[in-house]
Amino acid sequence: MKKFYAISLLISLMIFACGGDTETEVVEESKVTSSLGVIMNEWDVKPSPNYKMGKHLPPGDIEITLTNAGQLEHNMYVLNQSSYDDFAILDDGTADLSSLDVLLEISTVQPGQSGTGKLTDLPEGVYAFICNIPGHYASGTVGKFIVR
Repeated sequence: MKKFYAISLLISLMIFACGGDTETEVVEESKVTSSLGVIMNEWDVKPSPNYKMGKHLPPGDIEITLTNAGQLEHNMYVLNQSSYDDFAILDDGTADLSSLDVLLEISTVQPGQSGTGKLTDLPEGVYAFICNIPGHYASGTVGKFIVR
């Protein structure tokens, strides 16, 4: 009788192992949001990660934090281009962004405060950003970051 149960158990296990469902489980890749920190003060910009140090961000979602470490207010415009050179200056002292593709605007951030924004599904490339408070762009409050 023991032999019969052992053989029955073995046959049941073989049927279970060979038969069964052939569905493949699909696991959706989770999205990771990267972070870019930008510290601005009077005429100085420090992005982290810093492309000048060989650092970059992976393509995808990017959360940007602008920290104002200066005594004047700042803002940030992320542009869909690699250059921040040679923008026309308007009568109010700001750069003319009217013909540019602005990807993100972080509104005015007061001294000692921070502001955030998020870019979604950003592809590989080099992206420029500027502070467009009157006089700041012309004084060099600009930067870049690399996505690759």
